[in-house]
Amino acid sequence: MNLTSADILKALGTVHDPDLKKDLVTLNMVRDVVVSTGEVSFTVVLTTPACPLKEMIRQ
Repeated sequence: MNLTSADILKALGTVHDPDLKKDLVTLNMVRDVVVSTGEVSFTVVLTTPACPLKEMIRQ
């Protein structure tokens, strides 16, 4: 199966920020989605640098 950036964004649309109760895509927190053979990478931009849940989101 060949994944696309759209597939990744769709999947990340089911991941909710535990504090704001909205998904990461709607909150515009997902950037730089790159799909290459066998790997996916992206950046999650926090709503605030002092986000108390950043370690939870990182994991």
